[in-house]
Amino acid sequence: MQLAFAGAACLILIAALIVVPRFMRHTQPAIATTAVISKTVNLWDMGTVRGQQPAPLQSVLLPAARVRLTIILPRFSQAGQYLVAVTRNQSGTGVVAEGASTSVLKGGKEVVFVEINLAGAKAGAYFLATTHEQDQAAYYYPLQIR
Repeated sequence: MQLAFAGAACLILIAALIVVPRFMRHTQPAIATTAVISKTVNLWDMGTVRGQQPAPLQSVLLPAARVRLTIILPRFSQAGQYLVAVTRNQSGTGVVAEGASTSVLKGGKEVVFVEINLAGAKAGAYFLATTHEQDQAAYYYPLQIR
């Protein structure tokens, strides 16, 4: 009887050693690879007045992903450090993502390169806000996240 019990215990142990590793391989979460998507937003011809609704941006869609943004700032924008944020409204609350970068002069235009993470954002209407370090007033531009 003890021999039968020991034999059954060995079979259960062998089966467990075979089945458990296979089960664990199939239940481990896949490692997420998050690619960075490059997008350009051209604000060069956008004239905004603080507190007023700007004209809609042409075909500006940002994906719900990590985005490497190239923002061509509006005419007469100052050189310097810019905070770029995606917000739910024009009051600056509900910040979904933000990043900061110093603008560079490229082809006679001030350009900001910044990476923001929109991976957790839901599809819908948002605002792209730019704030210059010395001005401290945000300029809001409507955009869509898909």
